[in-house]
Amino acid sequence: MGSIYIQNNKDKYINFFSCCILVRGFERSTIYDIQRETIEFIPNTLIDFIEDIRGRKVSDVLEEYKLNKTAKEYLNFLEKKEFIFYSSNPSFPNLSAISINEDTSEILFTTVILSQHIYDNIDTFAKNIRQLGVKRLHLHIDNDNCMDQLLKILSSLEYSQASNISLSFPYQKINKKVYENKRLTSITLFNSPKKQSLINNDIIKNYITCDDSKLFLTRFNLFDIAIGINAYNVAKNYNLALFKTIFIDGNGNIKHNFSDKNSYGNILDDFEEIKTNTVKTLSKLWSIKKDDIEPCNVCEFRYCCTTTYLPEKGKTGYKVDCNYNPYTAEFN
Repeated sequence: MGSIYIQNNKDKYINFFSCCILVRGFERSTIYDIQRETIEFIPNTLIDFIEDIRGRKVSDVLEEYKLNKTAKEYLNFLEKKEFIFYSSNPSFPNLSAISINEDTSEILFTTVILSQHIYDNIDTFAKNIRQLGVKRLHLHIDNDNCMDQLLKILSSLEYSQASNISLSFPYQKINKKVYENKRLTSITLFNSPKKQSLINNDIIKNYITCDDSKLFLTRFNLFDIAIGINAYNVAKNYNLALFKTIFIDGNGNIKHNFSDKNSYGNILDDFEEIKTNTVKTLSKLWSIKKDDIEPCNVCEFRYCCTTTYLPEKGKTGYKVDCNYNPYTAEFN
């Protein structure tokens, strides 16, 4: 049983890399490789196998499972994917948690539907975005000729803390000056005559043929996962999808997401009002972890999902109606 490499390490112990996180789901499980920022889907039985062999001598495992074909496949898989390593030490410390209080920003992730109203008050808007400490910002404009407007908005955010800016606007010729913004990571152009993806100056451009009516609907897909040590630590302590995340509509109203019928303040309000009342109200949902929500609590994506479903409290606890079913591992 096992490769030559395994055979040559018979006297050593099997260790599982601490940067690889096992997450058991109902129908299937996953391994989050938070160093490579990738995810691997695995059967639930593989988690049982890993938990059984971790910290044991290679020779003992080879002897116990010598007639087990599946165990051989599992061991070869773990070795090939570099999820395990062999050492004379039977155990290593777990990955140290990062303090979630290290970032003092009031809000980290923001999506904005830019309107003439916000544009007319661009200085107040930019000032509040800057004071909130927003790190990741998405700007949406529904204007077929928005380049001048867009350049002015980007200029107003020059001194903000936003290190990741993404854009969405109707299909049109993009002013070359837009690409000069070093914090710009992606652009979505809707109503495009052709669907395609391109990279220009390290900026990803996605051309889609449909309109923007479904761009911000709350639906889970595999593009909405965040694999990394910061995301994992937040997810273990808070609701990763809602934590320090807001949606700003065209009237400037601050909400949890596009579908939220409530408003918790306005981005054009006095900053102290936003900080003291709006953020405080929003934060009430931040502590409702996926582990406490059905069916998220049995979902293999619960520590990496960033889809902003709002949990509703029922008689038996919190629930969401997600388009992904962890009981069948299928999308609805």
